[in-house]
Amino acid sequence: MNYTTIKNKLEELKSKLEKEIDLYKKEDPYLLEDRSISNTLDDDITETEGHDRIYATQIQLTENLRQVQEALKRIEEGKYGICKRCGQKINSGRLGVMPQAVLCINCQSKVRQRS
Repeated sequence: MNYTTIKNKLEELKSKLEKEIDLYKKEDPYLLEDRSISNTLDDDITETEGHDRIYATQIQLTENLRQVQEALKRIEEGKYGICKRCGQKINSGRLGVMPQAVLCINCQSKVRQRS
């Protein structure tokens, strides 16, 4: 497995996620500088729905960013590509598709079955 390629892919993903998070922050109606406090009830509902949608997306993007940062840290520590549950190597094909994976396919399947 070529860690340089994977590290570059993770760095690109990190940058993309940071930009997306920043973009969503700028679109949040609750954070707009020209936000009007004297809205109608319909305006308030629309604003709240927009905020909730953006906030939910930000939470997911932030979690994805955390996973990418952890993967980069594991590369630096020499622990990348090792399943956190069973200690076996994670298939390089899986890491190529999901470079932030922390579980091998078998352990991931077991986790999914429990939920």
